[in-house]
Order: sequence, then C-alpha cells, then structure tokens
Amino acid sequence: MDPNPFPLDEPSSSTRAHFESTPWCAKLFNDPTLQPFNNKNFEPTETFNSFIGKTLATKDTIIASQAFKKPPQPGSGHFTEVFACISLGSGVNGHHDTCHGGFVSVLLDETCGNAAEFERPSDKSSMTAYLNINYKKPVHTPGIILCRAVVERKEGKKLFVKGYVEDGNGTVMATADSLFILTAPVKPMERL
Repeated sequence: MDPNPFPLDEPSSSTRAHFESTPWCAKLFNDPTLQPFNNKNFEPTETFNSFIGKTLATKDTIIASQAFKKPPQPGSGHFTEVFACISLGSGVNGHHDTCHGGFVSVLLDETCGNAAEFERPSDKSSMTAYLNINYKKPVHTPGIILCRAVVERKEGKKLFVKGYVEDGNGTVMATADSLFILTAPVKPMERL
C-alpha cells in the first residue's frame, strides 16, 4: 500500500478563503482527523491529467478545490476515506444552472480514483474498470459541492470503491459504484 500517493499539503490561503464562508466546508478545513493533500491531478503535465488539471480548471468550471484524506484507525479493517470540496462555475452546465451529468461522473471517477490510489501498492497504478452512476438530484451551479469516496473492499488486484456527490449538508445528489484494477505503472509514451 502506498500511504501517500499525494503529498500532504496545507491549503493555500486563497483556497481556504474561497471555502471558509461555507459552514460545512469550514468544518472540514478545521477537522483535526482530516489531512489535506495536494492532488497532483489538478497540476497537469503535458501528458498527465490535462483534462482535469488544465481543461476543466478555469474561473468558470472548477473554480477551486481542496482534497482531504481520513486515514482509518489502525487494525479497524477500514480504508482511507477521501473528501473534496469543489467550487463549480456555470461552465459545466448541461441544463440551466445544472451541472452536466457527464461532468458529475468525471468528478466521481476522480474522487473514487483518489481513494483507490491510497490503497494501492507503491509499485502499481490503479485504473477505472467500471463506474456505475446513480443520479439522485440535480447538481446546481454555480455552487460548492462535496465529493467523497472510500474503498469498500479489496479482492486481489481489484479495488471496489463507493463515491458520493453531496451538498455538504447530507443531501446526496449522485452515487457511484466503481471497480479499479491494479496494473503495472503507466509510463509516458516515447515521442518519435
């Protein structure tokens, strides 16, 4: 298991300021059991995660985000839980003031993938094998949402992950059941 696939990193002052006026976000930022981490997926390289970190990181799409992990109690048999506060603009809409369902699935894939990353061996990568989404309520924009995910079980090279998109006050707007497969690390392709 790779306990720190993402570097632990305190939120920047601008990120903290962006989310502090939302009470449920402020609780997460001040929860001593949560560890903020720097999701490298929001810092793209030329060939790694440019979709999330570049294409969708604008002042009108993913305006700001902060991820946290909650490590399990030792010996509990549970897995690390991941939380992410995400501020969405109207550039992700599919209907008036409503987030596109495909974008909701991208957020769930990303959050579930982060949870899988905390449970994989350091010499492996994890990749989505399936992602089944249940849409329960519209995700309104602009607004701030909570994405969270946790590995429910491991079976050999399979990681079964459950994900949620919520309003931060307990209303679930979408859920995901997903399977991630442990693979050999993916390397950039050589350029000719």
